Amino acid sequence: MRRNVQSDPVFASAEESAAAALRELPEALVLLFDEELRFVLAAGQALARHGDPPAYRPGQFLGDAFPMDLWRQIEPLCRSALAGETRSREIWTSGRDHCLMIDMGPLPGHASANEAGAAAAAGGVAIVLDISARRQVDAFSARSGDDFDEVFERAPIATGLLDSEGRWLLANGALSQITGYTVDELIGRRFGEIVHPDDAENDAGERRRLQAGGIPAFQVEKRYFDAAGEVNSAIFSVALVRDRDGSPLHYIVQLQDVSERQRLERDLLHLADHDPLTGLRNRRLFEHDLRLQVARSRRYGEEAALMMIDLDDFKQVNRRHGQRVGDETLKAVARALTRRLRETDLVARVGGDEFAVLLPHIDGKGLRTVVTSLSRAVPEWSIEVGDAVLHCSASVGFAMIDQQTAGAEQVLAEADRSMYAAKRTRASALRPGGARGGLS
Repeated sequence: MRRNVQSDPVFASAEESAAAALRELPEALVLLFDEELRFVLAAGQALARHGDPPAYRPGQFLGDAFPMDLWRQIEPLCRSALAGETRSREIWTSGRDHCLMIDMGPLPGHASANEAGAAAAAGGVAIVLDISARRQVDAFSARSGDDFDEVFERAPIATGLLDSEGRWLLANGALSQITGYTVDELIGRRFGEIVHPDDAENDAGERRRLQAGGIPAFQVEKRYFDAAGEVNSAIFSVALVRDRDGSPLHYIVQLQDVSERQRLERDLLHLADHDPLTGLRNRRLFEHDLRLQVARSRRYGEEAALMMIDLDDFKQVNRRHGQRVGDETLKAVARALTRRLRETDLVARVGGDEFAVLLPHIDGKGLRTVVTSLSRAVPEWSIEVGDAVLHCSASVGFAMIDQQTAGAEQVLAEADRSMYAAKRTRASALRPGGARGGLS
């Protein structure tokens, strides 16, 4: 007759024992079964990762949860547990892809006498661990030391072993090359000594999960100091090797330097946001900065200003002197603007011969001072063309940014109108009878 396992105090106690075992062996698969070899409980991270398969649910036959060739080896252990025996065995799956350590025993505290007088358990408990990686390491270590040293040393990826306290036990040539330290200098040295202090604990959570068996390995990006004291960045891949009892033995660490990749990414980002000729912000980035400033002004009442600067008759420069001279003129203007303005002011090239300046934290009086100073300085912007000197002139427009500003588009339109008004005034001055200006 089948036992009501839900109300059986033995199984309730066994369930508590299994939960305790799970806390001690987070990578274990814990199985409780009754005398009919049906599941009472199946739990563990190894099972949880598969999403609670139906074959492991209470009432299901144990044999249905395992491949037939594996069940043929496990079933005798289950029968022994029902007979009151405790047994352990390593079992390889077909093809020797996986090695399982199975500890099998009777459920404690409840037995009934069979006809022969021997104790028969009400069920059994099995703890299953996948020790494939450990056995593969053992098999590899069984090879000659020279073979291992050669494979380790010739590995193209920077690789080393750390003890539980973070000291280098082994380091290959690639690791020496990437860090700049000799292998002898690394051995015995703490890994943390070369890690940038800001990144020393950026993997603390992953390390705890790795030690607890929650993850098999992890990757993290860290900055480190090479032997020359330069800061570099690398992807650190970390795995944990355990001893036969499952206790942490040492860490396998691999480094992949990504400093050059990061530099390339920064260069690409700069190219995306900056004018390649002058190095100033481009229109896309400048309009983003302008929108942020308008938002701050509307919310906090900050005062700021926008200036638009358009070079006069710049097309004539390219036509008369060529594009190279035109490019040099634009770079000269960019340098002059950068030198004359505050470090907090944002300068951009927003068109072919058009520049924009965002001046945060400035009132109307301060803006008029900047515009007057800049207008007086424009004629000083010059570039040599052979034996001659090319002088610039420009039209400057501006608009204030305050709490009443509707949006970035409004500010740009106001500054453009102001700039074109200044250009018309300058054009009138260049008509017959007016003062000479522009580019000469």
